[in-house]
Amino acid sequence: MYYTEITKIIEAGIRKDPAKVASYSRLLAKKLSADGEERASNRILSLLDKMGNGHAVMDALTAVPVDQDSRLDIADIDYDPRVDHLILNESVLAMLSDFQDTIQNKNKMMSLGLEFRNTLLLYGPPGCGKTSTAKYLASKLELPLVTARFDTLISSLLGNTAKNIHRIFDFAKKQPCILLLDEFDAIAKARDDVHELGELKRVVNSLLQNIDDFSQDGILIAATNHAHLLDSAVWRRFQTVIELPKPGSDEIRRFIECFPKVTDNIEINEPEWRTIAGSMADLSCSDIKDIVQNTLKKAVLKKKTAIECADYLVEVFLFKNHGNYNQEGVVHFLYEKGVAQKQIARYYSISERQVRNYLGKGMNK
Repeated sequence: MYYTEITKIIEAGIRKDPAKVASYSRLLAKKLSADGEERASNRILSLLDKMGNGHAVMDALTAVPVDQDSRLDIADIDYDPRVDHLILNESVLAMLSDFQDTIQNKNKMMSLGLEFRNTLLLYGPPGCGKTSTAKYLASKLELPLVTARFDTLISSLLGNTAKNIHRIFDFAKKQPCILLLDEFDAIAKARDDVHELGELKRVVNSLLQNIDDFSQDGILIAATNHAHLLDSAVWRRFQTVIELPKPGSDEIRRFIECFPKVTDNIEINEPEWRTIAGSMADLSCSDIKDIVQNTLKKAVLKKKTAIECADYLVEVFLFKNHGNYNQEGVVHFLYEKGVAQKQIARYYSISERQVRNYLGKGMNK
């Protein structure tokens, strides 16, 4: 039942690696405690403390590898990547849950002779939750998240890039963690790309070898905005592949409702919620987050007692026009989205006649 942890402890002991012994011993103690074996768990933890290895996991993780050329760290470590929940469609959440369950039942799988790789590839447009998904899984599995820093991983000396890749995989092997390779296409481009140098093709070969070695025991997540650039052999290294698309109408509303309330009075009906979601249909989660935060910020600054449909729509207009607008343009946008002339007039503290004048100018153009 605890085959993986016991095997890793034995391997680390033979190799005289006390940090790894302590790391996997703590993981074993945690699993024993979860299964109700408190006595055995406490004995392991007590022994670690007596041997002075109580913080070996943290010590091992702080020794982050560096690029030999620049001497800069090639990884960032998040010890507590808390993401309580994700706003994704049901099919994506189901696949993530399956990936999580598979990892948590690894010992049972191995006892049945089943082989699998702890590898997950996330792809989709920028700002649609790939990094947040990695943090969510790390939080659920209660593991540190080790994220490769591609600004230093890719060395100015091309020969060092393959060495850096090996360093970060070797580093992630030394303790239970999740290794995240964000912007994955930077080192996993197709080897038949005529524009790439031979050295970069050797980098891909090194990457593939390291993935094969690491994925038997380690947990690897890769993320890319440019899936079409990946080498065909890279795809085969990932047992689970998930596309994270831009959010649909249901996800947009749930996402908005997750933000803190700045007032208990929300004057938005169901048709208006559909209008708001429709106005954001082509945006990423990151874009929507900016819009909602700006909406709530202005509501606080203006001391508004209620949030209405126009508040969100105005911020959508400003976002899509990069702040380059005039009042007439916003009035047209609100009217086209179904906001009544009376509401527009009240929102801008102008007369309905002025609203009609704005709209009349647009119709005469």
